[in-house]
Amino acid sequence: MRNHKPAAAVFLLLFFLGTVSCLAAEKQEQEKPAVPGKEEFIKTAKQKKTLTLSVYDCILLALKNNSEIKIASVNPKIKADDVRIARAEFEPTLNLDYMLTDTTEQAASTLLGAGVSASRELNLDLNVSGKLITGTEYSLDFLNSRDSSNSSFQTINPSYTTEPKVTITQPLLRGFGIAVNKADISIAANDEKVSEQNLKSIAMDIITKTKTAYYDYFYYREAYKIADDFVQMALDLLKINKLRYEKGLVSSVDLLETETAVLTRRRSLILAETELKKAEDELKYVTNIVDDPRMWNAVVALTDEPLFDDQEVDLVDSLVAAFKNRPDYEAKQIELKNKDIRIKVTKNALFPTVDLIGSFGLNGLGTDYSDSLSNVSSDYKDWSVGVSLSLPWGGAERADYNKSILEKAQGLMELKRLEQSIILDVRDKVRGVDLAIQQVEASQLAKESQWKNYEAQRERYAAGQISTHDMLDYQDKYARADLDYLKSLIDYNIALVDLDRSEGLTLMNNNVKLEGAK
Repeated sequence: MRNHKPAAAVFLLLFFLGTVSCLAAEKQEQEKPAVPGKEEFIKTAKQKKTLTLSVYDCILLALKNNSEIKIASVNPKIKADDVRIARAEFEPTLNLDYMLTDTTEQAASTLLGAGVSASRELNLDLNVSGKLITGTEYSLDFLNSRDSSNSSFQTINPSYTTEPKVTITQPLLRGFGIAVNKADISIAANDEKVSEQNLKSIAMDIITKTKTAYYDYFYYREAYKIADDFVQMALDLLKINKLRYEKGLVSSVDLLETETAVLTRRRSLILAETELKKAEDELKYVTNIVDDPRMWNAVVALTDEPLFDDQEVDLVDSLVAAFKNRPDYEAKQIELKNKDIRIKVTKNALFPTVDLIGSFGLNGLGTDYSDSLSNVSSDYKDWSVGVSLSLPWGGAERADYNKSILEKAQGLMELKRLEQSIILDVRDKVRGVDLAIQQVEASQLAKESQWKNYEAQRERYAAGQISTHDMLDYQDKYARADLDYLKSLIDYNIALVDLDRSEGLTLMNNNVKLEGAK
């Protein structure tokens, strides 16, 4: 018997290959930025800074630093990995098996030619196996063995055998078909699309909230200016009345009434400033400026003003846009596609398993490995063909199929309900814009009318034709008309923001492209 010691070398080779294959290319987790401590906020509390922002600036800040967006933006990446995992089912697998078997035992028969039977078998098998999209399973084997024994009856000792072999298993009923075998890939791909739509929906909500906060802050800023002007009107009137009182043209009651009006309006100015600071803090909150120790206490200055362009809206056009662009509607339709796929899979599972199995191989035998390779030919072959049948009871499969049918029916009802909700929501938002337009036009006319009336009454007051009480009342009417016009203008712009959200056009109309969303 020749001395043959391949075991150690092969073992070391396999150990090395196994170690390398287990080392994944792990990405180093990026070091998270440190959260600012309270000391940094305290240090900047007395700094006087002004932060100038446009609507678009606020949107970018809100999207960039929002935790919901950060969390939701990971989901499409996770779902993309799920697609790759599902596709991996059809990737080939390389297998390498090495087995050394050494047997020493007492001979059970004198025919073995020795009192002690000793044999050694070395097997080295290389296999590539996988699955095709049709459900066909294949196995490409390259089988190698070395046998040695102390038996005198073994004519070739040691003997080497080599066999290349192909095995095909083709499902005929259960597990057959591209649609069934691609089901996991299709579902994973659809789940990825749903996650993208969910990301869009969250972003649209954030943009809507941000623009609303921006316009609210603008309103309270202008309301503060109106309240300040209102105080100045009373001060101007008080100055005039003091001069008139010295000349005996007005009574002390007029003077007292004017002084009271100044104090009352100053109190309203303080309340307006309080509301202004609240609105500023809300804008800082939705844009996450409060998390920045450099800017958390800065005064926010706005560059964009709400406009009124009498934009006409059409209910039919808005409904068409909503059903085309709303991410929640798109996500629901994609979910229904997954339910259709599941119905196909569960229906296929009702069939019995009938697999056609075939294999073909060539054999080679020799006194050494190269000799066995050279002897591989069509003269020495083995093949097999057969059918495998498996017929389960089918209770679980039938229940699973019925369940998928019910889930599809449930999904259709949810879709119809969502459609009704969208129709009502769009109609409400279209009405809101129409009413806001009417409010702006009416309040603008009222403001102009009150201003003209106030100017005329000032001349009458200068001529002594009306009382101080009347003059204060006219000032109050004009201030309310001015504030009403401002409120209607803000409501109109917020109504347009809400309509964009209802139509699913928030991202498009604000020129926002989300990373991770197609």
